[in-house]
Amino acid sequence: MQPALSVLPVILLVVAGHLAPRWQIIAPASWAGIEQLGFRLLFPAILLTSIYRAELSPGALAPWLGTLMAAFALTGAAALLLRRPLGLSNPRLTSLFQGALRFNSLLILAVAAQGLGPAAMSDLAVALALLIPLFNIAAIVALTLCPPRDATTIPPGHPMRRITAEILRNPLVIGCALGLALNLSGLDLPAWILSPLDWLGQGALAVGLLSVGAGIQLRRLINRDPALWVGVAMRLVLCPALFLPLALLAGLPAGQIASGLLAAAAPGAPAGYILARQMGGDADFYADIFTWQTLLAAIGLPLWLSVAAVFAA
Repeated sequence: MQPALSVLPVILLVVAGHLAPRWQIIAPASWAGIEQLGFRLLFPAILLTSIYRAELSPGALAPWLGTLMAAFALTGAAALLLRRPLGLSNPRLTSLFQGALRFNSLLILAVAAQGLGPAAMSDLAVALALLIPLFNIAAIVALTLCPPRDATTIPPGHPMRRITAEILRNPLVIGCALGLALNLSGLDLPAWILSPLDWLGQGALAVGLLSVGAGIQLRRLINRDPALWVGVAMRLVLCPALFLPLALLAGLPAGQIASGLLAAAAPGAPAGYILARQMGGDADFYADIFTWQTLLAAIGLPLWLSVAAVFAA
């Protein structure tokens, strides 16, 4: 399957989610419960099982992981620095930040399996095990420190206590932590535990994408909002453009350049929409960014992988 075709199923599920409440296939009032199901059960299950099964050997991959993390850190910092130039409110700032950092891990693994081979799959599994918890914690910190101006549900107290409380009760972070603990423990989970978790995880991407689609208003996508296009460009252009020269300076092999570009140029993750809804971010704005990222990734990912192929020649 070509990289562009690997993105097509994602687009189709977003479209299906958009049509479902409008055609009364699922009542609009039901989507809040569907989002809760994904956020509190399905996404944690797939994170837990993915990290539990990953071959964690970050020492051998330290230069590659360091380069990848540097590219993402610079992209996230750039998003925060754009608050004043773009005139962003707190909810829009946190959604731009999430849009700049998050990536669709399942899409990355699907494209890698089709075009980059098992070595890239193994490297990316290690990267995802490290980056997914970090990105979720970064998003929680941003959402906690930048609440809606009229928020009445933000608990009082010291910011660090609020951040710690949000991290400790966030289902995505809990799923990552449990997966990492089980991986490092060396325990072999029996099939009667793994199978239900796998079944839950299989529904995570579908529910997340359907939820994103349900929240999309087409009239919002056709606009000249510069913040929207900045959010799209930060994932599809800025992050891979930062990674590539850093990777060349680090002397990374061609295979790691390709897998790194795939991660850096992948579109955002549906979990960001649900987290924004749960913690007071601008979920609609995130959905707009995510949808355009996903649509344009059908063009961007093949282009970046073609650039990587030049260094493999």
